[in-house]
Amino acid sequence: MAFESVGESLVSKIAALLVEPVIKQFRYMFCFKNFVQEFIDQVMSLALALSGLQDAVNVARNNAEVIEIYVNKWLEDAKKALALYGLQDAVNSATKNAKEIENDVNKWLEGVIPLENEKGKNGKCFTWCPKWIRQFKLSKALEKETETLRKLEEKSKEFQKVSHKAPLQDIEFLPSKEFTPSESSKEALEQIMEALKDDNVNMIGLYGMGGVGKTTLVKEVGRRAKETQLFDEVLLATVSQNLNVTDIQGSNSGSPHASSLT
Repeated sequence: MAFESVGESLVSKIAALLVEPVIKQFRYMFCFKNFVQEFIDQVMSLALALSGLQDAVNVARNNAEVIEIYVNKWLEDAKKALALYGLQDAVNSATKNAKEIENDVNKWLEGVIPLENEKGKNGKCFTWCPKWIRQFKLSKALEKETETLRKLEEKSKEFQKVSHKAPLQDIEFLPSKEFTPSESSKEALEQIMEALKDDNVNMIGLYGMGGVGKTTLVKEVGRRAKETQLFDEVLLATVSQNLNVTDIQGSNSGSPHASSLT
C-alpha cells in the first residue's frame, strides 16, 4: 500500500508537470488575440511611464538640475523599444487612445506574418503554413516582447530620483591686489559691507555711469563677503535689460537657491 501511495503521488506530480506546459502550448495556438491584447496593454503602459518620467525630467532641467545617467539611459531604451512598433513619437504616444496603439501594433504584426510565409517558400517551413501555426509562433514572440517591455517599465519604478543639483561652480572674484579703489569707490565699498551685515537690509542698489567700475566693485564685495564668511554662499548673476530667469538660474546651477532666483 505504501508503494502504491508513493507511486500514485509520483505519477500525479509528473502529470502536473506535464499538463502545464501542454496547456501553455495550446494557449499559444488558440489564444492569439489574448497575447495581442496583453502586448497592446503593455505598450500603452510603457508609453505612459515614459511620458511621466519625461515630464519630471523636463521640470528638473528647467531648474538647472543634472539628470541622472541611468534615467537618460532608460528614456533612450524606452523610446527605442516603442519605435520598433511604429511609435516613433514615443514621448507623445501616451496620448494615443487604445485603438491607435492597436493599429500601430497590427501594422508591426503584418510585417512579421509575411516573413513566416517567406520562410515557407524558401523551404525552411511548410510551403503552406496553416493559420494556427503562424499564430503559435506569433503568440510566443508576443509573449517574449511583452515580458521585455514589462521588465523595462518595472525598472523605471526603481528610480528614487531623476536628477541632482549641479556642483556649485566657484565664483571667480578679483584678487584684492587688482582692486585699486578711488576714494568714492572705497567709501561705497565700506557702506555696502556694513549694509550686508544689517539683517534689516534685504536689497542694496548700486548705480552710476557706464565704465566707472560698478562691476569691479561688486566683485570685490563678493570676494570680501566670501573671505569673511559673511554668507554661506555668494552668487553672482548678470541681469540684462531683457530679463531671462532661466539664464540666471543656469548661471548659478548647483546652488540650492538657484530655482528661487525669480
